[in-house]
Amino acid sequence: MAYGRTRNRKIFLIFLVPAIAVLFLTTIYPMIYAGYLSFRSYDLAKPFVPRVFVGWANYREILTSSEFMHTLIVTFKLMVITLSVQLVLGVGIGVLTAQRLPGMALVRTLLLIPMMISPVIVGLIWLFLYFPELGYLNYFLSLVSISAVPWITSTTWAIWAIAIADIWQWTPFVMMGTAAAIHSLSPEPYEAAMIDGNSRWQIFWHVTIPQIKPVLISLMFLRAIDAFKLYDIIFVLTKGGPGDATEVLSMFIYRQSFTFWRMGVGAAASFVSLAIVVVLITFFFKSLNRSQERI
Repeated sequence: MAYGRTRNRKIFLIFLVPAIAVLFLTTIYPMIYAGYLSFRSYDLAKPFVPRVFVGWANYREILTSSEFMHTLIVTFKLMVITLSVQLVLGVGIGVLTAQRLPGMALVRTLLLIPMMISPVIVGLIWLFLYFPELGYLNYFLSLVSISAVPWITSTTWAIWAIAIADIWQWTPFVMMGTAAAIHSLSPEPYEAAMIDGNSRWQIFWHVTIPQIKPVLISLMFLRAIDAFKLYDIIFVLTKGGPGDATEVLSMFIYRQSFTFWRMGVGAAASFVSLAIVVVLITFFFKSLNRSQERI
């Protein structure tokens, strides 16, 4: 018996050690090294110059920088726009596709296609749609006598152009979660609500929404984290422009690190971003716990 336990422990270690090694090399060590760089002045263009310890100087520069604050505002603005629209559209489409009708499984599969496409490809698709002269969107607008819209060349329209592309790709994610949550609900509350003479809207608002609220909070939590670190679509569509109208936090970190070669400042900005994400995670988990307590 003891031999068997020892053998199982050895097999367990054989499988566990490589996983821990990969996790350390790809996640833990880079994070520790980034923390090390965040307290130093490091010019990537001068790799052999000593990395001077500067203490909290990089963090002070970040937190007092008007450029950083601008990127933070743009990031949250884009996150609020995309999440609010995705929630409304995703729940609405999810309720419709949750109906047990012939062919609805095929409809759900087709609606999930945008979510399966790489964000870079999504950016290229919408880049072709947004082209000022040759883009399909402006062509269709011209058919109804509407002047061309400068989708990605205007400081006003650029952030909306990015939001539309992100909404198109990730609304199916909310739809899928909503439909799955509705399918898992018990029919008894609906039967009781119908016997009481409630309308469909009343049943949806007072029966369906409270029961799927934890799922919706979880979906919004996942989408908020993704939206906060959005980079691919922005890089393809606008590269943070025109000017700095669409420069989000991830783009700011990239520019500091690999355009201006200021790795210390870029690392400090990354940890500030991490701190904000931790606050968001805490907020969402508290909201999730409160919603579960009310059920």
